[in-house]
Amino acid sequence: MSAPQMGLEALAMGSARESYSNDGYVIAKQAFSADHLAALCHALFFVLDKSNHSDRVYPLDDLILKCESQDHALVYKASKSVGSSAASYQLLGSSRIFSVVSSITGFDLANLHLMPLNLVIQLPSDDRFDYDWHQDGSFHDWCSDLVVLWFPVNRPATRDTGTISVIPGSHRYGPREAKIYMKHGIFKQMQPSLRDDELAREKVLEMSLGDCCIMSGNIVHRSILNRSASPRVAGVLRAANLSTLQSYDVERFQGVRKA
Repeated sequence: MSAPQMGLEALAMGSARESYSNDGYVIAKQAFSADHLAALCHALFFVLDKSNHSDRVYPLDDLILKCESQDHALVYKASKSVGSSAASYQLLGSSRIFSVVSSITGFDLANLHLMPLNLVIQLPSDDRFDYDWHQDGSFHDWCSDLVVLWFPVNRPATRDTGTISVIPGSHRYGPREAKIYMKHGIFKQMQPSLRDDELAREKVLEMSLGDCCIMSGNIVHRSILNRSASPRVAGVLRAANLSTLQSYDVERFQGVRKA
């Protein structure tokens, strides 16, 4: 069974709840407007432009590549910066996406607490910062009920432009023991063991601008290489169901770091 791709109205009516339970993900069609996605791109642009120190105005794609050539930390920090931007709040607040999340997961909307929205910038023909097979829940093992939103920001996500693939139904086996290693010596990976039949069920997701994949924190998924000549920008937002947590830790939700 393949997960449905539906508009927000259909998803909010609960028609996809069984599919989400079975497959571990659904795709909400046109969850976000083009204008609000463009504003998110502008928020990223201005942070990168502050790091550029040049009088020349670059398009966003070129600016990402220029900053990357100087120092990857410039791109990484900019990708984290949008979580505090008004553009992020506008994007999320203007959509009914959280009502849909509540409907298909069964989590009470009042108990959904969000971590900062991040951007994932996938560089052209460069897998240094691409995720191998993983479960998002492995990186947030304090939360047993984690839901993840993943959506393209600057262009459609395809096999050629870079996207993600999932193993439908893999979430039903819960959290898995993971092999921890550093990819290319710089990027932390937490790779779960796969069952014998799972690779054959891999599904590459192709999504238009405005679409949003809603997936369980336990679904096994990975990055698909960006084979184009331009960076692909995607948004990632994680939400925890507070009702299954023993306590609330502000550091987990607001990115607070102790000195």
